[in-house]
Amino acid sequence: MLKIGIIGIGTVAQVHFKAMEEIASGKIVAICDIDAAKMESFENVAKYTDMDQMLAKEELDVVHICLPHHLHVPTVKKFSKAGVNVFEEKPVGINSAEVAELFGLEQKYGVKIGVCFQNRLNNTTIKLREIVKSEEYGKVLGAKGMVTWDRKMGYYNQSKWRGTLAEAGGGVMLNQSIHTIDLLSFIVDDFSDVFAKTANLTLPEVEIEDSVMASLTYKNIDANAIFFATVGYCANSSVEIEVVCEKATFKMEDGALYKLVEDTKELICENVKATGTKHYYGAAHKICIEGFYQAILNDTDNYATVESAANSIAIIDAINLSSNTNKKVTIGG
Repeated sequence: MLKIGIIGIGTVAQVHFKAMEEIASGKIVAICDIDAAKMESFENVAKYTDMDQMLAKEELDVVHICLPHHLHVPTVKKFSKAGVNVFEEKPVGINSAEVAELFGLEQKYGVKIGVCFQNRLNNTTIKLREIVKSEEYGKVLGAKGMVTWDRKMGYYNQSKWRGTLAEAGGGVMLNQSIHTIDLLSFIVDDFSDVFAKTANLTLPEVEIEDSVMASLTYKNIDANAIFFATVGYCANSSVEIEVVCEKATFKMEDGALYKLVEDTKELICENVKATGTKHYYGAAHKICIEGFYQAILNDTDNYATVESAANSIAIIDAINLSSNTNKKVTIGG
């Protein structure tokens, strides 16, 4: 059984803890947070307020990084250098230059570094990707992704880093809709360029964007994707992803995949339902975490790598540059 440590006992860590309740291949033996009060309710685990002490005293097989964004890359580097496998929450880094510091660390230190892109493992994602790649319904004509969620100032006041460029790196893209950006590419094709606008429409007290609109050109097919995200809505609506093919349209919403042909709407498949206050995260954290553990135990590469996750950061960088320059921007250029 793998010995697991978790660093950062905030909101997303609770999702990891819940997933771990059903995973037999790993056991949490140590947790770490600079705020000791956050760890008071935990029993039968070692508790640390300093990750260096945790690293020195514990013989960990895997560490989960659930920290503020700006701490992801330096913490991955620290633990991978010590020979500890790393399971990192999104984003993999706050920009492409920072993410590049992680390239090659797996080979250099003999570890695995997995990124938590759990939505790639949803039933709906797997099935839609399979449909698109098969071209059973013809070529892709276009796609769209939409995230309309609600984040008031209380959310940012609760954790000040969330509203700063230095520590969050960005807003609705890096924090709330990075999975949607990733899936628009993962399901269909890589992107070549983008024209976009970002804005802060509802949160004047923070530095980060709360809304974005982008038109992304696919690299290998004659189609584009429209992407819209905001945290200026009044509720956390279902994320929507739609792919239009020549013979049918496919829509992911409310944890289900539908096929639309003329006036008909057919249910294709559904995701495993999640429960709790963050139900809209989806329920694939368990699958993602367990899959990473099995990759370690069986020495496979069946997980979202740093290089794979870096694609979403390159897209976000290009969106920001396009908005700042008011020009179409090559992604990764």
